[in-house]
Amino acid sequence: MYYYIYDIFTGSKKYQHQILKIEGLLAEFGIAGKNFKLNVLKNLEDIIGEALVSEIQNIIAVGNDQTVSKIANLIVGKNIVMGIIPVGEPNILANALGIKSAEEAISIVSARNVLKLDVAKINGGYFILSVESKDRNVIFDFKDYNINALPSNEVMGVYNININNDKFQSDPCDGIMEAVFKPKKIGWFEKLFKKSSPEESSGVSVFPVKKMTIRHKKKPINITIDRQRVLKTPLEIEVLPKKLKMIVGKKRVFE
Repeated sequence: MYYYIYDIFTGSKKYQHQILKIEGLLAEFGIAGKNFKLNVLKNLEDIIGEALVSEIQNIIAVGNDQTVSKIANLIVGKNIVMGIIPVGEPNILANALGIKSAEEAISIVSARNVLKLDVAKINGGYFILSVESKDRNVIFDFKDYNINALPSNEVMGVYNININNDKFQSDPCDGIMEAVFKPKKIGWFEKLFKKSSPEESSGVSVFPVKKMTIRHKKKPINITIDRQRVLKTPLEIEVLPKKLKMIVGKKRVFE
């Protein structure tokens, strides 16, 4: 049995044709189920609660990254498999999982290739993809030692999945995330005429993470979570291995 949860914005006229097409394809593939279309009266927590009581094993998020994040935060550690049918933008997680379109998603849901992904607990909630900041005053505190950003660093983050195809390895099923300090990209003009210091010419710095704190040297600041919400420092992060069951495609960005 499948529960399909449609985010509020999918009810707009803009997506009417696409939603009708999705529902037709679900019936064609023989995986139609119970549809829930979120609105001010339809509470997501109640739907997840009903699914748990009814022992529903498949919940499919129809929407974007925010839709997926809201559902994932309620089912981490539960005996529920989540799939994604991407509608609207952004859909960074769906793309990373090898789901490039709504139409392709339906065949992927039908195939039901399930992986147990790591998630990270962060100040009472969870994240799946990343935590990122461009503020060089952030400090990554690993209890026994701290890491500060270099002047040449442009982005500092903790990654479960290498969503930008940067020069580091990540596996969201290995129980470890990567703390990454990325240098700013130098254009061809600067490469030709500007002499770089050793710090500026250095590559990506990567440190394994199981548990850490992100804080700021001067004041609490906003840090971007999963590219679609923010939390204020300090942030307590702890990796929870294989706590989220996800349906994935063959063309995902990790093995």
